[in-house]
Amino acid sequence: MKQIAVRKIPENQYEMLKQIATENNRSAEAEVRFAIFKLVQEGLNVGFGFELHRQFGGMIDDDNEFSRSKTETDPVDFK
Repeated sequence: MKQIAVRKIPENQYEMLKQIATENNRSAEAEVRFAIFKLVQEGLNVGFGFELHRQFGGMIDDDNEFSRSKTETDPVDFK
């Protein structure tokens, strides 16, 4: 894993970081890692579809084609 050092953090921001970390049961360092993760995740616009593909993407061959019937109008009955 890579490391990074952050210098010259204003005292009030560092105290707020420690408070947030404490509320989340994390260290200040873990809170910074989490904040970076969230920033990168949102910057990549990672959403529900991405998570589905990440978790289940390799379960079905790429050769399979799925199509949805556009003529069916009745609601699905799960009984």
